Amino acid sequence: MHQASEGRSVTLDSSARGSTPSPTQPTPFLETISVIITAWRRRQFLQEALGSVRVGVGSPVELVVVSDFHNEGLEREVQSRQGKWVVSREERLGAMVADGIRTARGSIIALLDDDDLFHPLRLVEVRRAFGENPDLGFFHNGHVNFRDGESPVFPETLPLQKWFRIPPGRRTRLDCERIWTEGAGYNGSSTVFRRSLLEPSLDEIRDIRKGVPPYLFYRAWTSSAAIVVDSRPLTAVRVHPENTTPTQFQGRRARFARLVSIAPDLSADAETILALLGPGVWDIPLRQMASMGEILSASRDSARPSRRLAGAALELLRRRRIWLPRWILVTLALVRLGSRRGARALFNWLTTPE
Repeated sequence: MHQASEGRSVTLDSSARGSTPSPTQPTPFLETISVIITAWRRRQFLQEALGSVRVGVGSPVELVVVSDFHNEGLEREVQSRQGKWVVSREERLGAMVADGIRTARGSIIALLDDDDLFHPLRLVEVRRAFGENPDLGFFHNGHVNFRDGESPVFPETLPLQKWFRIPPGRRTRLDCERIWTEGAGYNGSSTVFRRSLLEPSLDEIRDIRKGVPPYLFYRAWTSSAAIVVDSRPLTAVRVHPENTTPTQFQGRRARFARLVSIAPDLSADAETILALLGPGVWDIPLRQMASMGEILSASRDSARPSRRLAGAALELLRRRRIWLPRWILVTLALVRLGSRRGARALFNWLTTPE
């Protein structure tokens, strides 16, 4: 359920179209980029996020804010920029994104979490990528981290273009692992995709709770569109106490407790995405997320059967580069196989604040 507060319609003037074309010069067509900002139960960062979305003269960019609240001042600002404010009652991030896409009019969709920021030139680089690659369906860029209360430190000069492009006809397990390892399945604020990539499956993404970035990654991987990964930091990710995922500035047990709080949603999302994939797709990260949920559930609930724990532990050992606390999870699984009480005690200790 959602309602939209819409600003004025956008009319391109002569400056947006460039100079009058000669009879032999085709009229340039600039696709509209819709920036969808999602904000759930948090409004203190939204002003900064809006300010980071910079639009060049004659560059059609649309703002769409999807939130669970009204804010008169921010709504006025969005409307003054011909944007739209959508009030969504959905708790699932995938459903909020779907609400935003249904409201947006752009053919290119750029996501931005309310606590993150764009590089001043990010949308310029996004437009360049899609303009130079007509078959491009998915774009992902690097990022920098910054602490709340500080400003992000981007390179003084944006490095030269550093793209890794996968054409539509090439899908190898090696390429899939490479771009996942480079971060293409993480951080929604670094993700841009063509609307046509997702529009047929909007009902599908509504079921995704928190794992929108891996869902978009695998949806793009199984499509017939090109993929571009740009290693340059074009996004800034804010690190603060309310981050959904664990951060490097938390203590070990605090990080683990945060992971435990989101593990059921991430594991369910991993199972959902796995069900969409065909044979032969490199899917180890999804299997590891699902295994995490199996181990944590069995460790927390002594009545839960443990017959799948050995396989879950082995799954976590299949890949060295993993963002999950592999050895803690494997240890929990092994302890649970030997002692339900011991696993419960270890689980409680790991989730107790230091």
